[in-house]
Amino acid sequence: MFEAARALAIKSGFLALGKYAERDVTMVIVKQQIDLNPKVHELSLKKKFPMLFELKLLEVGKTSVSYVTEFKDGSTKELLGQNFLKFVRMNSKTRRPFPFPEFFREAYGTNDMSVRSEVLPKRPLPEIPKTALKSVVIARHSDMDRNNHVNQCSYIKFCMDHATHASLSGYYAYYTQDMCLYAPLQWTISHVGECFANDELHIYTWQTDACAPEHIEFAILRKDNMILHASTIFDKEPKKRRQIVSFTTSNKL
Repeated sequence: MFEAARALAIKSGFLALGKYAERDVTMVIVKQQIDLNPKVHELSLKKKFPMLFELKLLEVGKTSVSYVTEFKDGSTKELLGQNFLKFVRMNSKTRRPFPFPEFFREAYGTNDMSVRSEVLPKRPLPEIPKTALKSVVIARHSDMDRNNHVNQCSYIKFCMDHATHASLSGYYAYYTQDMCLYAPLQWTISHVGECFANDELHIYTWQTDACAPEHIEFAILRKDNMILHASTIFDKEPKKRRQIVSFTTSNKL
């Protein structure tokens, strides 16, 4: 939903980003934080309700732009989730940052932005503990996106698959079931590198503190270099499995 709202807003003229498209220049995510209200996990497709998405600018830098997508109940205006994103403008050939035009920064860099980038601060990458649980995956062509590298959603899938392996194998404290049953409340992700189809990736997970088992860490390495770090918070109580309704078709008229 966040992705659809963001794509629609940009297509409709948010920050006029479409006007600054250049050959061999693209935008990539370098930092992301997703905060979810626990109520989100109780929503059902069986019950319709109006959804409201608002994009708000946080900060414009020389080569980067940060903004947040807020997900609200369209009737009550209750905040159900936020997706903070920091994008860097990149030359797709050199894979290096590429500055925005000066007039773009002049147009959007002087807004009164009270939140600014403190929401997505740059933090040092963690040391992976020796007790971390490791698995290996191969990035596939189906994981690629328009920038010809692994898409952000695939990284989350890699982490969730590994988390479920850790949970079912008894590695985690308190978590013993499919991790999809434990509601994710927050993901804070640093994209510090990229990978491509057929790359071998080493995925690590661990819990940072025995007193806070809901805090789970992930690191993804490519050729011994960390390309992603994710710090997450999960609900400690599993949700009930939702019944899957099957549909049958008939050739009878």
